[in-house]
Amino acid sequence: MTKDYPGEQWKTVKFDFEFTNNFRLRVSNFGRLRTFNKISDGNIVNGAMINGYRIIRLKLYRPREERVQAKLDHMQKQVFKLARKLKAQIQDGEKKTVIKGTTILLDTLKKNLSQKFQADLKERTINYHSLIHRLVAGYFLKKPTSKQIIVAHLDHNKLNNRVNNLKWMTPEENYEHQKNSPLVIKEKKERRSRHNENSRAAKLTVTKVMLLKKLINQGKPMKQLVKQFKVTDTQIFRIKRGENWGDIEAAK
Repeated sequence: MTKDYPGEQWKTVKFDFEFTNNFRLRVSNFGRLRTFNKISDGNIVNGAMINGYRIIRLKLYRPREERVQAKLDHMQKQVFKLARKLKAQIQDGEKKTVIKGTTILLDTLKKNLSQKFQADLKERTINYHSLIHRLVAGYFLKKPTSKQIIVAHLDHNKLNNRVNNLKWMTPEENYEHQKNSPLVIKEKKERRSRHNENSRAAKLTVTKVMLLKKLINQGKPMKQLVKQFKVTDTQIFRIKRGENWGDIEAAK
């Protein structure tokens, strides 16, 4: 079992449903998860990723219904009974046609039993999932009011799930918080840059593009073209490659 960090605390996750798996899940205030089952004695699990967040996904099984268990028990008894009969037929030297018939019937019963088990397993499957930062907040961070329904990362790092980096927020508080996210700021800058670039491109006319293409073909310096037509070098490259104004020919 992996060692704890200094100051790390663990709590057992409580599920709001009954399941038959020999399984326990523990969460720490440092944003780590441990699982306990037949093959794991407190191993750390990282979970999967979704939209930049870590998520834990589990497959658990609810208890089998009594009527289904009775049906499966009955089918198993039929298989065992027929298997003993087949063994006796072989030992007694029964005709091959008789043994073949019993073998086919036994295979059919086994197939039906297997299908019944698979259908039952599918019916009892519980696909549980939870975002890890919400698990941490749920067990180590008291929610101020019922309006605080979002768990935000204070440093905007979605992988830093330590409790001291989490805070319950209202949708309005989270909206304001996200304005300071480096990713949001970067996206705004890129959006503004694209807007400015498109605005410059809009100033070009068919006549100007024809002249620009003529000068490009003549090998005029990029710096001269940018200054003369008041567009970016990116726009000029796109025109040169035919991505923009591709249907316009150069002036003669």
